Amino acid sequence: MTKQDDLISADNISNEEAINGWDKVAEEFASRFADGEEFYHKNIIGPSVIDLLGDISGKTILDLACGEGHLARRLANLAKMDVRITGVDASKNMIRIAKEKSEQYTGCISFQVAEATHMPQFESDSFDIVVCNMALMDITGYANAIKEVARVLKPKGIFVFSILHPCFMTPGSGWIKTDPKRTDPENKTGWKVDNYHCHFACKSLITSLKDKAHYFHRTLQDYFLAMREAGFAVTDLREPVPSKQLIKESPGLGPDLKMSTFLVVKSALIRGIL
Repeated sequence: MTKQDDLISADNISNEEAINGWDKVAEEFASRFADGEEFYHKNIIGPSVIDLLGDISGKTILDLACGEGHLARRLANLAKMDVRITGVDASKNMIRIAKEKSEQYTGCISFQVAEATHMPQFESDSFDIVVCNMALMDITGYANAIKEVARVLKPKGIFVFSILHPCFMTPGSGWIKTDPKRTDPENKTGWKVDNYHCHFACKSLITSLKDKAHYFHRTLQDYFLAMREAGFAVTDLREPVPSKQLIKESPGLGPDLKMSTFLVVKSALIRGIL
């Protein structure tokens, strides 16, 4: 749970400061994917993202704010290398690590440093699909990033993104417990949402990284208006939760069914079509 004193107006965080934060945590963040996939990405987020992407064989894909490249590698394996993926990230350290970890994928994956809001190296109508996995909430200029996605996508192109669920994972949100000192699942009786319409930035909403990067809270309306203004129409979405089997294996995940930690959205570029 984020303390009230940790909350900062999003307007007070510069783009440079946000990027530097991810540069600083890059090594520690990448270490979470040492075995290929971090737990939540492997078991909860990733399956929903892949489901909404559909058949990617033969497609050109932009992995926006790709981090250390774990999704790009997962998609390349899924398509049996029959795909062209370009991963971009504003963090130089993330891209360096992504290249180091993806040497065996050079035939179908490339990485370069680029900010999500400004990618002049790509011509308009360049990609079949853009995916932004658990990163849009970390980008200061999210609306401009969505507009840039619309520019580089081909007509009727697909944009899939995953984020912390803006309706539940708000600054100041957290478990309601009968005993504040207990951590067992039975002690979690509900989930409190706070500061929903407050556009705060914070560093400690969910991550346990020693050095924390900024997360920017926006409302669900903020995201959907930005998508509409960029020319996108939402075609599907998921609010992924742990499966019954996963809860059986990890009982501590049981209370997660009381709320929704993640949101995955699929949209199609319809600008100029309707």
